[in-house]
Amino acid sequence: MRNIFHYKPWKVKKRDIMPSYKKHGLFSLIMVLPFFPDVFYLSLAFIAAAIIDMDYKITNRNLMIMTLSGILIFLIFYILKLPFLLGLVLITLSSIFYISKHRGIMHSFVGIVIISAFLTFFIWGLFILLGKYDMIFNLDNRIYLVIISIFLGIIILNKKLVLVFCILTAVGILMAPFPKLDVYNVFLAILLGSLSHIILDLFSPSGLKLFKPISSKKCKKVCGVALLILWGLFFVISFSFHGCF
Repeated sequence: MRNIFHYKPWKVKKRDIMPSYKKHGLFSLIMVLPFFPDVFYLSLAFIAAAIIDMDYKITNRNLMIMTLSGILIFLIFYILKLPFLLGLVLITLSSIFYISKHRGIMHSFVGIVIISAFLTFFIWGLFILLGKYDMIFNLDNRIYLVIISIFLGIIILNKKLVLVFCILTAVGILMAPFPKLDVYNVFLAILLGSLSHIILDLFSPSGLKLFKPISSKKCKKVCGVALLILWGLFFVISFSFHGCF
């Protein structure tokens, strides 16, 4: 079991030091903005860029919050005979991060697909559930998006960012028209946010094992440049045919 009380950040080796969570967040917005200018999708990308590092020992607090949230949702939904699988999604995801080695499988192509799939299932399921069972207040659909983004922000983001994130996200979503919402866009926004984290880490001295568990070969700056080029091509092609998503 991890011992967070004996963790000494000043003893982290230089090769293990990554770009800060602020840089990861900013870069995720840069990568996703050309495709999804809506605040809701930007918030998902920001969250996705942060969740990648939940396999790091100093994020035990976030993992505990995610696990407890999942258990609470599971129990409440089970009692109310609602889709309790949403709680199991959070419990499973937090368990995967807890047993994962830092910069292991969750920092790979397989890892970001797993993260994107789990979060998309949770977000889409919760959005449908909120809309379906809101018979009392009949709230604007944008309120549901605010609830989802703030909830995920609280359980995933660094505590120094949570308040600012919640305020900006709530104001941005409520002041804008309801975005074009579908599963594909949710998944892609999360995937791009996760990928932005991976790309930044590839420019660090230690690199990443991108193809784990198939291969343990480390990838570094060359792979990072290649992914940026592919991102640029994807943007040009998408914009040429569809404009913004």
